Amino acid sequence: MAKTRLGFDIGSNSIKITVSGNKPKFYEIRMPDNIMKDGEIAMPHALSEFIKKERKRLKIPKGACGLVLPASQAICRTVTLPRMTKDQLMLNLPYEFSEFINDDPDKFYCDYAMCEEDETDKAPFEPAGKDETSAGENASESYVASEVEQMTLMAAAASKSRITQYIHIFSNAGLKLDTLLPGEMSLIQLTKRYCEHHPENVDEFCFVDLGQSTVRITIVKRDQIQAERQIEPGCSRLDLAIADALVTDPYIACSYKTSNYQSVLELPECMEIYQQIAIEILRVIHFYRFKYRDSYIRGLYLIGGGASIPQLRGRIAGMLAEDMPELSILDPQELFEDSGLDSQDIAKGMLSIGMTLV
Repeated sequence: MAKTRLGFDIGSNSIKITVSGNKPKFYEIRMPDNIMKDGEIAMPHALSEFIKKERKRLKIPKGACGLVLPASQAICRTVTLPRMTKDQLMLNLPYEFSEFINDDPDKFYCDYAMCEEDETDKAPFEPAGKDETSAGENASESYVASEVEQMTLMAAAASKSRITQYIHIFSNAGLKLDTLLPGEMSLIQLTKRYCEHHPENVDEFCFVDLGQSTVRITIVKRDQIQAERQIEPGCSRLDLAIADALVTDPYIACSYKTSNYQSVLELPECMEIYQQIAIEILRVIHFYRFKYRDSYIRGLYLIGGGASIPQLRGRIAGMLAEDMPELSILDPQELFEDSGLDSQDIAKGMLSIGMTLV
């Protein structure tokens, strides 16, 4: 029997939960108003009680939990450093985030994952004994000499107080949180799994996360982030347009958007926003392909809550066909042929699915 693991993605207005196992399931649950504010947890106790109540209502089994840290709460970047031991790396890693951290570095956790080297690279610097790639493992400090001068890794940093807060929130909800990763690392887990099953296929992936607060374009190449760009605001601008048109508040307007109440998604104001978002996305893709002339992107994976809005998907697909016909909108289900989930659930739950693979 497959071991159950839970993947959580807490957004600005909903929680996405993936339950792995013999019969995987996905849930997207709208959160009550005011629990989150500006991407931060405004009411930790209320969030804990909400997760506990929904877990019991949906009969979600207990299991090891992984949580996606949003971009506003974690820093993730590709780092190239001289070869060094694990202790030396953990000592130097905080300095790689000095331009992003305006507080005492001791208040942040830093971790890393080693990236594979190109076939043209020289042999890696290896620890004597078993291979260690995580800061959380007990690696040997005895190293074998090598010709390689540098190493590439995905490094991440997050506030200790924030991580402690999440652990307490899940503990109070009756769950054990054992893994927290930035969204970028969740996507890398997905692409690595796909490449292991399809080694003959391209190893460059473009994800467009149509989120509530932001639209984030992330390009993964092999096991590292090749490029990333954030566009603000995200689909929340649709809520504001609907609220103005129907004279209501944005929280209720978001429900109208989800259910397409009175065909609000066809409003001229919404159609204009689809156009704006599509233009901004294509501008980023154009720049990436200009900068990396040897890149090979087959198309875009539209993920996040906004991926379930047909009108938005259609506008992006239409503009892509006009401007870059060699690219297309890809079905995210091809990344998970055996998941048992449909394409729409996979698109919305992509990040939470990645956390079940850790």
